[in-house]
Parts: sequence; structure tokens; C-alpha cells
Amino acid sequence: MATRRTALAALAAGAAALALPGCGASRADDSTLTVLHKWPEGDHAAFFEHVRATFEAAHPGITVDLTAVQDDPYKERIRVLTASRKLPDVYFLWPGGYGEQFAGAGLTHDLTEAMAGAWEQSLAPVSVDAYTYEGRRYAVPISMSGKYMIANTAMLEQRGMAIPQTSAELLEMCDAFAEEGITAIAMGNQAMWPGVHYLTTLVAKHVPQDEFTRDLDPDSATFAHPGYARALADLHELATLGFTPSANGVSNDRAKAAFLNGESPLMYSESNQFSTLREKNGAPPEVAENWDFFPFPSIPDGAGDDASLTGAPDGFAINPASPKIDLALEFLRMLTSREMAVAMLEMRDRPSVVIGAETSVDDVQPQLSRALEHLDSVERFDIWLDMEATPQVAQAWLTAGQAAIDGSRTPEQIVQDLKEVSDASR
Repeated sequence: MATRRTALAALAAGAAALALPGCGASRADDSTLTVLHKWPEGDHAAFFEHVRATFEAAHPGITVDLTAVQDDPYKERIRVLTASRKLPDVYFLWPGGYGEQFAGAGLTHDLTEAMAGAWEQSLAPVSVDAYTYEGRRYAVPISMSGKYMIANTAMLEQRGMAIPQTSAELLEMCDAFAEEGITAIAMGNQAMWPGVHYLTTLVAKHVPQDEFTRDLDPDSATFAHPGYARALADLHELATLGFTPSANGVSNDRAKAAFLNGESPLMYSESNQFSTLREKNGAPPEVAENWDFFPFPSIPDGAGDDASLTGAPDGFAINPASPKIDLALEFLRMLTSREMAVAMLEMRDRPSVVIGAETSVDDVQPQLSRALEHLDSVERFDIWLDMEATPQVAQAWLTAGQAAIDGSRTPEQIVQDLKEVSDASR
């Protein structure tokens, strides 16, 4: 994928004069391992502090220098660090096209040999495959999340409604709630990624995998398959019948609140967000005690993979220029140990990629336990389009979601927009 390597090189060149001293300065110190991740808040931060303390206790004289930056600022931070060649020893990396840029540019240590055998076999195969580029492992997955429809079962049961099995049934449900003056699906697309999550699902169901893979590379992309326009049309229809009005101007937090307050019976969310539906985490008891989840309903006549699941693992790469690669490997082995997998679920309510770790935790939400069983059965993840595509096309997908939702452009016009951006990035 020469195009992706070129894209990353251009990214680096644009920030070549910049440097952040904090993450690179300690690399020359053999007693300090620098780690950069994207979870600075609450229970997530507490978990990583636990990881740090545990690792330091097992390695006297070693200090783990943890830095945490939230999602969007993280992308800028890693861009600057890449440009200045000051990547930390260990750093968070999204899978898909985003991570493959780093792997293709030689910015990730090849983990294939180190992971082979027992280590790799202890992890969910689909999560390991997500961090594979040209046959080699370039990052270690630590947690995984799938995208599911969340349903307020009390609101459905009051109306004698069943979980929709097909997209047509989902639209019928949206229409029935609309007749009561109720918005069926809480949706806030102000940040644009929620719309892309829907599009990731719909494109996967409508476009064959081989054609989609070809279209990821601007050098071979045609966007000729009619499934793209169908996916965009489906999103517009769903938005018209079921989404929060003017969803492009509504925040994701406001949409979550609408679901938690019983204003809407449905919400498209991730399994790593199930913990927000616990009463102890602030969910109203009438919601905490009456919700369930289901994969996005089937599109029987779609040309894609109807059984795949939108989602992705989270993982960490090792800087190949680090003088402490062996220590970094030990850190990642510990992070994916059964002990830490259990701690992750207990402290963060995040499902680990370590197979069977949930069986050692007493207080696992029944819904999350079932989601883990489903995730274990998934053969392929559909990774978020804004992470899978090249940077320029990723931005075009974000815009595409907005345009499909508000109907400002036809599906055919949006597909042409995507093709033009892709062609221009060759």
C-alpha cells in the first residue's frame, strides 16, 4: 500500500519542525519505559496506574512514564511525535488503515515472532488479525468492542414489540414510535464519528469485502459498486424515520442522555459502553434493569457480509527505534496477562481480548457476558471507516455521514464525492 506510506510521510513532513520533549526525552534513560495511551479519565486512568505500579514492582529500578491524551488530541500528539521521531517506547494505535500507515512506514516493531505460540493463542483471533499488516503482527490488542443496538426493553414490551431481526423491521419500529411522537433512535452526530459507525455497518452489509478492500487503496479504488449508494440511502432513510431531529447538531452525550432518560428506546452503542447502563454508574434504575442489546439487523438482500460486526480492538505498538524493546515486550505481555485482563474488566468494565478472562470476574453484567460470547464468535470486524481509510478519504467518509443524514446530497453525489477525494490522494 504505497499510498498509505506516502500519506504518513506527508503527515510527518507537515510537522517536521515540531517536537514534544516529554515523550521522547526519557528514552535514552535505560531505567524508564515511556508509554502513551488515550484514557486519561476516571476508572481508565486508575487501571493504567495499577498496570504501572504492578510492572514497576516486578521490575525494581524501572520507572514507567505514563502519558494519557484523549482521542482527538491523541491523534495530533502522535502526529507531532511521529514527525519529530520522538515516539515513546510503547504507544496506543488504532487498527485498520490508520495503524497500517504506521506499520507500512516502519514505525512499529514486528511482533510476529514474539507473539507466536502461547501468547497469541491466549488472545481472541479476530483481535490479533485486526493488527496484522502484510502478514506480520504490528501491535498487541488489549481490549475489544463491538457495535450493537441497545434497546429499552420496557418501552418495547409495553407496545408488544419484539427485537427487530431485519432492517425493514427496524424501520417499521421507527415508524410506529414516530406515530406516537417518540424518536426511536437517540442519535448525536455532532462529532461525525457516530454517523460513520452506521456507515461502516451498512457498507459492510452492502459491498462485497473484496471490492471494499480494493477501494481502500486510492490507486485501485473505483467506488463503482452500487452497494455504496444503497448504504448511504439506508442511512438517510433511517435518519428520516428514526433519528433524533437535526442529529448532525446534537452531541453524542446528549443522545446518550435521551436514551438514559427514556426519551428514545434505541441507541447504537459499543459493548465497552455497557457499563454506563449500570445503576451504580448513574443510569436510572428503570433503564438499568430493563435493557438488552442486539447486532444491527440483517439486510438479507445486501451484497456484503451480513454476519460481520462493526467494531475494533484497542492495542499498543512498540517503537522499533526504542532501545528497550525487550522491556516493552514484557510490559505488553503483562498487560495481556490473565491477571490484568481480570483487572481491566473489574476496574474499567472493558472486555479484554484475553480468552475466558471474564470467567474469573464475579460482577460481570449479564449483557456484557453475552456480548463477549458473541464477540468470540465473530469472524471479521468491520473497522470504523474513518480509521480504515486513508486520511483524506477518512475525512470524506465523516462528511458523507453528515450529508446522508441531513439529505443535503444524494447518495450518488456522495459516492462521487468520495471517489474524487480518493482519486486526488493518489
